[in-house]
Amino acid sequence: MKFSYLYLPLLIIWAKPLHADIDINEIKDNMYYEIVNAKKKYQSIKNNFRSPYINNINNYSLYTNYLDSLRILAENLEINRQKLFISIRDIDLLDDDIYFINELNNSSILLFNIINGFGRIYHTYLIHMISSEYSLEQYSLDMENLLRLEKKYSLFK
Repeated sequence: MKFSYLYLPLLIIWAKPLHADIDINEIKDNMYYEIVNAKKKYQSIKNNFRSPYINNINNYSLYTNYLDSLRILAENLEINRQKLFISIRDIDLLDDDIYFINELNNSSILLFNIINGFGRIYHTYLIHMISSEYSLEQYSLDMENLLRLEKKYSLFK
């Protein structure tokens, strides 16, 4: 017991505060690249989905793997967004930093919603693959709305 009490003051003196070496630019860059990488992964997954004109029930497991990938991608994006705010909690931010972080946050939320929207469309398509409850017209309308959302916010150029 005495051993730990003797070295505790030395440990307190020599220990550096956790937030002393945090670089706000590094945090912003990391989050920016996480969003860019998530966009690329989303585009890759989206491009791997087949057209609903091809009614191939044998590939159901392939579709569900893509849906799982979308879900994991959305979860990782949300976790990274939360980490951003945890990491800047004790930092004094400039107005420019606050504006940039707000833009990152908005982009992250938008991408999260787009990923989940695309996942919802294909999940609905998979559920009704055999039946005609989810018509081609409804699928087309959902995809048009998703593409409009992507273009409206210039997320995918």
